[in-house]
Amino acid sequence: MKALRILTVVNLSLWTVLFLAWIPYSLQVGFADPISSEVRWILATTAVLLILLGFVRLRKRRPLLG
Repeated sequence: MKALRILTVVNLSLWTVLFLAWIPYSLQVGFADPISSEVRWILATTAVLLILLGFVRLRKRRPLLG
């Protein structure tokens, strides 16, 4: 379980670094750039997956019926 927590922190860190690098790049070349569009797709997909992971982790901590 501790390994999952470590991987989650690493994943969030990498997502943050990619997001912070993508913002200035997109402002410089434009949001319609193919690379910017691809990175935006990756960021959106991983953000949704991280949110789902958060819901699963919260769900595991609570008992199902009470």
